Amino acid sequence: MSTIDKADVWISFRLVGVILAFQVCLGIGLGQDSTSVSAHVNSESAITPFIVKSAWLKFGVYDGRIMAKDIRRTQSRSLTLYHDEQEAKEHLVVRTIPGKYRLKYSLIAPEETLELEYDINGVFSIRRKIGEDSVQLRQNGTDPIKVVVARSGVYTEYSAQRLWLVLLSMSELDRQAAITLMERLCPRTHVSLLLDESLAGLRRLALRPTQLDITNVRLLVGMLDDESFNVRQQADRQLRSLGRPLVGLLEHVDYAELSTEQRIRLRLIAKHFQVVQRDSVDTIVATLKWNPQFWQMMARLETDQLMVVNAQRQLQQLTVGDAGGQASETLMASEPILLRLR
Repeated sequence: MSTIDKADVWISFRLVGVILAFQVCLGIGLGQDSTSVSAHVNSESAITPFIVKSAWLKFGVYDGRIMAKDIRRTQSRSLTLYHDEQEAKEHLVVRTIPGKYRLKYSLIAPEETLELEYDINGVFSIRRKIGEDSVQLRQNGTDPIKVVVARSGVYTEYSAQRLWLVLLSMSELDRQAAITLMERLCPRTHVSLLLDESLAGLRRLALRPTQLDITNVRLLVGMLDDESFNVRQQADRQLRSLGRPLVGLLEHVDYAELSTEQRIRLRLIAKHFQVVQRDSVDTIVATLKWNPQFWQMMARLETDQLMVVNAQRQLQQLTVGDAGGQASETLMASEPILLRLR
């Protein structure tokens, strides 16, 4: 063997050693994490939905509801795309008439089926099916958002008025399936990042007493039914001064026992604080910090006992002086509680 050949062989062995050492450092050598690596490669090779690449619709989460604010395709059209190598097909239909817009999309591939439906009247539906398992998220007008997860023939349904509450009410496995669905069809919503950072902020808030005097809120709500118009106006202004966190509280009030004047004014106050921009960590935290349904969910956690204790304290502070005397077992029940403000 020549001197050059020996040098080449020596360099080759050194390179192989460096590569093997690098793989071990990353945890991908010696077959330790070959499954996760191959899963990552498979996800990278998955077809990017045309509805995402074309950006005809840009979805976002506004006040806990999913909406499309930027619609680029404003003419009726039908489109079918074939992917021979992946044995997949995409189909997209847009129907537009004055005052109406509707879009339906589907991706059918051997490994998964994706479906999306949207119209400007508030209908939003996405679904992902892998084998016999599926996850579907549906929003219809002002009705609660519903997520249905089918796994091994068992169907589980979750619902809430806001997307964040729906996700937090889900099991870890089902929540990840729902987030993956959103990331496949609506990646620009950044749901996973917003949820994680908001929950971290709420965990910090849970360590402190709630900054709300619920007794004073009841007093002000009572003043909304006063015979004097000036008294009613003053109470209205003081309630509005509490800011956006009051919205989370007002969403879980027993309105049946309130007068017409009280119901109308409280709903106008909630509408006043409706978010017109995309949800941010700050707006999500502000909306949920006084929301009894959120603290109910946190009080039922099985993996974080500190959060359970703090959430129970938050619930007690929000319901102190409740005329109905709601027991602790009622506060921890699966059904959302209704606060009595009369």
